[in-house]
Amino acid sequence: MRRLFTCIAALCALTSGAALIQLKYAVQEQAENVEAIARQIHQDQESLRILEAEWAYLTSPRTLQELSIEFLALMPPSSKQVVGSVTEIPLRRSREVVGGDTSVLLSTADKKSQKNKQKNKQPSANSAGGKQATSEGNT
Repeated sequence: MRRLFTCIAALCALTSGAALIQLKYAVQEQAENVEAIARQIHQDQESLRILEAEWAYLTSPRTLQELSIEFLALMPPSSKQVVGSVTEIPLRRSREVVGGDTSVLLSTADKKSQKNKQKNKQPSANSAGGKQATSEGNT
Protein backbone atom coordinates (compact mmCIF):
# COMPACT_ATOMS: atom_id res chain seq x y z
CA MET A 1 0.00 0.00 0.00
CA ARG A 2 2.84 2.34 0.79
CA ARG A 3 4.39 1.70 -2.52
CA LEU A 4 1.16 2.51 -4.35
CA PHE A 5 0.74 5.72 -2.33
CA THR A 6 4.37 6.69 -3.09
CA CYS A 7 3.91 6.06 -6.81
CA ILE A 8 0.67 8.09 -6.89
CA ALA A 9 2.32 10.95 -4.94
CA ALA A 10 5.33 10.92 -7.29
CA LEU A 11 3.04 10.91 -10.32
CA CYS A 12 1.05 13.85 -8.89
CA ALA A 13 4.30 15.71 -8.16
CA LEU A 14 5.57 15.17 -11.72
CA THR A 15 2.22 16.20 -13.24
CA SER A 16 1.98 19.32 -11.11
CA GLY A 17 5.62 20.17 -11.91
CA ALA A 18 5.00 19.82 -15.64
CA ALA A 19 1.82 21.92 -15.36
CA LEU A 20 3.73 24.55 -13.37
CA ILE A 21 6.49 24.74 -16.01
CA GLN A 22 3.90 25.01 -18.78
CA LEU A 23 2.10 27.78 -16.86
CA LYS A 24 5.41 29.60 -16.31
CA TYR A 25 6.14 29.62 -20.05
CA ALA A 26 2.60 30.78 -20.85
CA VAL A 27 2.92 33.65 -18.35
CA GLN A 28 6.32 34.61 -19.79
CA GLU A 29 4.84 34.65 -23.30
CA GLN A 30 1.97 36.86 -22.17
CA ALA A 31 4.43 39.19 -20.38
CA GLU A 32 6.44 39.48 -23.61
CA ASN A 33 3.21 40.28 -25.51
CA VAL A 34 2.33 42.99 -22.98
CA GLU A 35 5.83 44.50 -23.27
CA ALA A 36 5.61 44.46 -27.07
CA ILE A 37 2.23 46.17 -26.95
CA ALA A 38 3.59 48.75 -24.49
CA ARG A 39 6.54 49.44 -26.83
CA GLN A 40 4.16 49.80 -29.78
CA ILE A 41 1.96 52.20 -27.82
CA HIS A 42 5.00 54.29 -26.90
CA GLN A 43 6.14 54.37 -30.54
CA ASP A 44 2.64 55.33 -31.69
CA GLN A 45 2.44 58.12 -29.11
CA GLU A 46 5.83 59.44 -30.24
CA SER A 47 4.73 59.30 -33.88
CA LEU A 48 1.53 61.11 -32.94
CA ARG A 49 3.49 63.87 -31.20
CA ILE A 50 5.69 64.27 -34.27
CA LEU A 51 2.67 64.38 -36.59
CA GLU A 52 0.90 66.94 -34.39
CA ALA A 53 4.01 69.14 -34.41
CA GLU A 54 4.28 68.81 -38.17
CA TRP A 55 0.58 69.63 -38.59
CA ALA A 56 0.94 72.68 -36.37
CA TYR A 57 3.87 73.85 -38.46
CA LEU A 58 2.19 73.20 -41.79
CA THR A 59 -1.04 74.94 -40.80
CA SER A 60 0.57 77.98 -39.23
CA PRO A 61 -0.44 81.21 -40.97
CA ARG A 62 3.15 82.09 -41.84
CA THR A 63 3.83 78.74 -43.50
CA LEU A 64 0.52 78.82 -45.35
CA GLN A 65 1.27 82.29 -46.64
CA GLU A 66 4.74 81.26 -47.82
CA LEU A 67 3.36 78.15 -49.54
CA SER A 68 0.53 80.10 -51.19
CA ILE A 69 3.01 82.66 -52.51
CA GLU A 70 5.29 79.92 -53.80
CA PHE A 71 2.74 77.60 -55.37
CA LEU A 72 -0.45 79.60 -55.94
CA ALA A 73 0.99 83.01 -56.73
CA LEU A 74 -1.63 84.55 -54.45
CA MET A 75 -0.93 87.91 -52.93
CA PRO A 76 -2.80 89.99 -50.38
CA PRO A 77 -5.39 92.26 -52.02
CA SER A 78 -4.22 95.68 -53.05
CA SER A 79 -5.97 98.82 -51.84
CA LYS A 80 -7.67 99.14 -55.24
CA GLN A 81 -9.32 95.72 -54.77
CA VAL A 82 -10.79 96.45 -51.35
CA VAL A 83 -14.32 97.84 -51.32
CA GLY A 84 -14.91 100.57 -48.76
CA SER A 85 -18.70 100.33 -48.54
CA VAL A 86 -21.61 98.45 -50.04
CA THR A 87 -22.62 101.41 -52.17
CA GLU A 88 -19.37 101.12 -54.14
CA ILE A 89 -20.32 97.68 -55.49
CA PRO A 90 -21.57 98.06 -59.06
CA LEU A 91 -25.12 96.87 -59.72
CA ARG A 92 -25.92 94.32 -62.40
CA ARG A 93 -27.58 95.61 -65.52
CA SER A 94 -31.23 94.63 -65.89
CA ARG A 95 -30.79 92.16 -68.79
CA GLU A 96 -27.29 90.91 -68.03
CA VAL A 97 -26.88 87.18 -68.64
CA VAL A 98 -26.39 85.14 -65.48
CA GLY A 99 -24.38 82.01 -66.16
CA GLY A 100 -25.63 81.91 -69.75
CA ASP A 101 -29.29 81.62 -68.65
CA THR A 102 -31.60 84.62 -69.07
CA SER A 103 -34.63 82.80 -67.66
CA VAL A 104 -33.70 83.92 -64.14
CA LEU A 105 -34.10 87.57 -65.10
CA LEU A 106 -37.50 89.23 -64.95
CA SER A 107 -38.53 92.52 -66.37
CA THR A 108 -39.94 95.05 -63.93
CA ALA A 109 -43.48 94.46 -65.29
CA ASP A 110 -43.13 90.70 -64.64
CA LYS A 111 -41.92 91.37 -61.11
CA LYS A 112 -44.89 93.63 -60.35
CA SER A 113 -47.42 91.13 -61.72
CA GLN A 114 -45.90 88.33 -59.61
CA LYS A 115 -46.10 90.48 -56.47
CA ASN A 116 -49.77 91.26 -57.21
CA LYS A 117 -50.54 87.56 -57.71
CA GLN A 118 -48.91 86.70 -54.40
CA LYS A 119 -50.92 89.40 -52.61
CA ASN A 120 -54.19 88.18 -54.18
CA LYS A 121 -53.50 84.56 -53.17
CA GLN A 122 -53.24 85.45 -49.48
CA PRO A 123 -56.77 85.60 -47.93
CA SER A 124 -57.37 88.40 -45.50
CA ALA A 125 -57.56 87.12 -41.94
CA ASN A 126 -59.91 89.87 -40.71
CA SER A 127 -62.80 89.12 -43.07
CA ALA A 128 -62.75 85.35 -42.45
CA GLY A 129 -62.39 85.74 -38.69
CA GLY A 130 -65.21 88.31 -38.51
CA LYS A 131 -67.68 86.04 -40.32
CA GLN A 132 -66.98 83.18 -37.98
CA ALA A 133 -67.35 85.32 -34.91
CA THR A 134 -70.73 86.71 -36.05
CA SER A 135 -72.11 83.32 -37.04
CA GLU A 136 -71.08 81.84 -33.70
CA GLY A 137 -72.62 84.76 -31.82
CA ASN A 138 -75.99 84.34 -33.58
CA THR A 139 -76.49 80.70 -32.62
